[in-house]
Amino acid sequence: MDAIEAIRDCLRKLDAKPGEPVNIFSIGEPLIDAWFDQDSIVNGLYSLEAQQVIEIMNGNRISLLKAITTSTTK
Repeated sequence: MDAIEAIRDCLRKLDAKPGEPVNIFSIGEPLIDAWFDQDSIVNGLYSLEAQQVIEIMNGNRISLLKAITTSTTK
């Protein structure tokens, strides 16, 4: 599993919904525990933002722009 799919999986487990901010630490801690490094996580977040799946917000938060229900291809 790559970092992008791991982030999506974390967001599903958190039951994140569009428009409800999620603390980045809620995603980062489990990914670090799963041996993803900081660069992979940050690159995954930027990739999801470029795909308009999430918005990176001030205050170490992200917001979903669309629902994440199942795994999708890159």
